[in-house]
Amino acid sequence: MGRIVEFNSGREQHAASPNEVKKGRLPKTRPGNAASSRLTQRLINEVTPPENGKLRIPDGEVSGLFLRVTPNDAKSFILRYTIDGRRGEATIGDAKSITLAAAHARAVDMLGELAVRKIDPIAAKQAAIRKEKTRKNESFEALVALYKTDGQRRKRASSIKQETWILEKHVLPRIGKLRYADFRRPDIIRLIETIGETGGPIIANRSHAMVRQVLNYALKRDLIPANPALFIDRLFPEVSRDRVLSDSELQKFWWFLEAARNEDGTGILPDEFRGERAINGLAPPTATGLQIALLTLQRVGEVTGARIEEFSWTDRLWVIPAERMKGRRAHAVPLSDLAMERFREAFDRSRSDFAFVDRTGHASLERARLTRAMSRVCQRAGIAHASPHDLRRTGRTMLTSERIGVTYDAAERVIAHLVGSSVSRVYDRNEYIREKRAALVAWETELKRIVGY
Repeated sequence: MGRIVEFNSGREQHAASPNEVKKGRLPKTRPGNAASSRLTQRLINEVTPPENGKLRIPDGEVSGLFLRVTPNDAKSFILRYTIDGRRGEATIGDAKSITLAAAHARAVDMLGELAVRKIDPIAAKQAAIRKEKTRKNESFEALVALYKTDGQRRKRASSIKQETWILEKHVLPRIGKLRYADFRRPDIIRLIETIGETGGPIIANRSHAMVRQVLNYALKRDLIPANPALFIDRLFPEVSRDRVLSDSELQKFWWFLEAARNEDGTGILPDEFRGERAINGLAPPTATGLQIALLTLQRVGEVTGARIEEFSWTDRLWVIPAERMKGRRAHAVPLSDLAMERFREAFDRSRSDFAFVDRTGHASLERARLTRAMSRVCQRAGIAHASPHDLRRTGRTMLTSERIGVTYDAAERVIAHLVGSSVSRVYDRNEYIREKRAALVAWETELKRIVGY
């Protein structure tokens, strides 16, 4: 242990001058000079570190207060005290961060608590550290971490990614550090209203849903007695999407994609050649992906993530595994002639296990690429705004229309919606391939008629 140098003189403690400290000399006792018995801010600023050991300079104003200086020039205020016959030494703070006056005030408070309430400064600090650690473990941010770990066992990666974005972007910056056990209904309402003002009504409602889900997780594990986010009406109205493309819009949409897929559209500038630039603003794989989404009526994320092992060309069947489905159930999609042709084309072009690859060539294309591409198609083809999900809604509406006349159950099964009660689904494990195949073949036939293919 290093040597500790203390500047004391008899019963009085005297502060050393900067020169005396530098030379390592003990100050002479000057009982009549009050200033000599006090630590000063100038001395604190100018004192240099000892060559070895620790230097302690007492303060003459507050009993037990010292300035401690180490060889690496760390300066801190410490307080020596006695409680129940036991000596203690508590650190008050960094002398380079707080002033001598602030150290005096803190030392007086600690000594007062010690004398009146018998509170040990070190024990109080340790209790505060434990309390802070407990507070962090009980924060909404910590609860979200547990919720996400649990969700990884049950949810698709894309769902977790979307939830994480909403939480980290809009929720955690506002309430992440707060104790979730202290949340009350007015707190949740204020949070959603604030998010609505900055992020818009849709984001606010999605944020409300995420807070409700996370707190439900805590409720089910007896971490809270009730979920304050429940029974709060949706604060921002949403217009239900009912967009269905008309025949003329489907025709424009299809042939715009055909031009991009075959690189026969507009977009080539002087001195450019086919293949150097996406025709009509769409690369051929993107155009093919949107056509497949329309032909199969599956979600764009399921289309862009298609892998070669999911297909049986002999059986003309595409089986999407459970981990890639929204409902976490495997889904069999019979392929019509044109759908199978487009998928084969996609794999031939990608030369990969993925039908649609990203720019690295090692991962599937993100579904957002098709969503953005859909917006460009609508803008450039003169179609009122529509999303890829509107293609799915259009096909689903057509299936049960008079034109095609597919039964409700068959149409719902095509788009992987649940049909029947939970009990009936337990005993009926059929995939209804024949019914779904007939529905999708009929849809392709009608689509060809509409677009004149």
